[in-house]
Amino acid sequence: MASRQKAKQKFPNFINIRQWLNFLKTYLVALFVVSASALKRLLRTISNHRNSLLVLLLLLVLTLVTFAAIVPGTHTFEGNLTFKEMSFIYNGQQPKLFLQNIRGIKELENEGRQTLTFTGNFESETWSELNQLDSLKIQLKDSDSRWIIAPANLQTTSDINLDELRLQPNTKVAGLSYDFYRNQLAFSLQSNSKSDLKSNQNTLELYLGEQPIKVIVEGYEFLDLKLPNQPDKQTPLEFIVNPNNKKFNLEIAPSTNIYITLVKPPKYESEQWFREKIQTKDVKFLDLDRNGKDARDDLKISTIVEGKIRMVGQEQDIKLNQFLMGENPDTPLNIELIRHLQIVPKKGIEARFSGKTKEIQIGLDQDFPVSQIQGSWLDGVLPRDAIIALFSFGAATVANLLSWFFSNASKSASKP
Repeated sequence: MASRQKAKQKFPNFINIRQWLNFLKTYLVALFVVSASALKRLLRTISNHRNSLLVLLLLLVLTLVTFAAIVPGTHTFEGNLTFKEMSFIYNGQQPKLFLQNIRGIKELENEGRQTLTFTGNFESETWSELNQLDSLKIQLKDSDSRWIIAPANLQTTSDINLDELRLQPNTKVAGLSYDFYRNQLAFSLQSNSKSDLKSNQNTLELYLGEQPIKVIVEGYEFLDLKLPNQPDKQTPLEFIVNPNNKKFNLEIAPSTNIYITLVKPPKYESEQWFREKIQTKDVKFLDLDRNGKDARDDLKISTIVEGKIRMVGQEQDIKLNQFLMGENPDTPLNIELIRHLQIVPKKGIEARFSGKTKEIQIGLDQDFPVSQIQGSWLDGVLPRDAIIALFSFGAATVANLLSWFFSNASKSASKP
């Protein structure tokens, strides 16, 4: 007896562990019995209300389909516009060929800071000192400076050609337009802050031809040249040069305006001027009227002449001077790619483009658009006709199912 008491005192924790295990076994058995009972009850309920559950499941599916047919989704759009003026930012990662093969240039004018180097035989009536030179380096000092080149003899066929103009990433092309009265293509280039590096500058390649050319320069100073009678800063410099460097390569300043006047109106050759597939952002077909005294008086004017735009099987015409907008009236449509540009005689410039958006808005007033194109999430999965048919079927089916469900529920509630 004494030995048993000693053993219990020696192993007191063993008894507590055995009691805890017995309690746990009893709890698990009770839990299993309750769970089995609840599962049987649930299965019995499902068996008794099988039709109701199927109706609820079908209602859920139809509700999700209806929701997907209503919620706006992002879709690809495409369109073509004829415009008088446009602007965009080149959004590619590598330098992009923008203009090429413009032949028969009557006059080319460039405004902005620039360094020009001519080599060849010079002739100047104003500054005879230039006649002794074989090279001349000129610096255009500010944004108002400009230089013009043209054939010295306007009676001869112009040999001046624009071989190519390349854009650096993030370069903004603004005021792109064509004046049919002057036969003049005009635009400005505004580069990002990194473009002050030579490797990041937009480049223009000209072919000056075999004939002498006339050069006019305003707002300049000579580099590496001192004249006895230094010309007045306000006096334009004019001279004729028979160039040795037939290929004239320019690294364009970060902000510059370019005007290209042609000998004759372009026809089919303009289709080859603009390089296709230009990645873009912030594309606008707008002109800003700054005639007011205050910046708040500025007016945005649409430069659209005509066009069409398509998305998710819907198409809208765009009329003269209507605005083309994205999801918000204050934001331009998200045009990501300009696929083609060309001159349309007597109308303007035509652009074919594509991009992605949730909504397209059109109207004469940006604040009150009259036409919209919007696609749902389901438009990206099914054709438009199939969605309309499915939506009509779902609406009718949901009404019938709800009627049946509430009628069946009332009958079940009335039973004792």
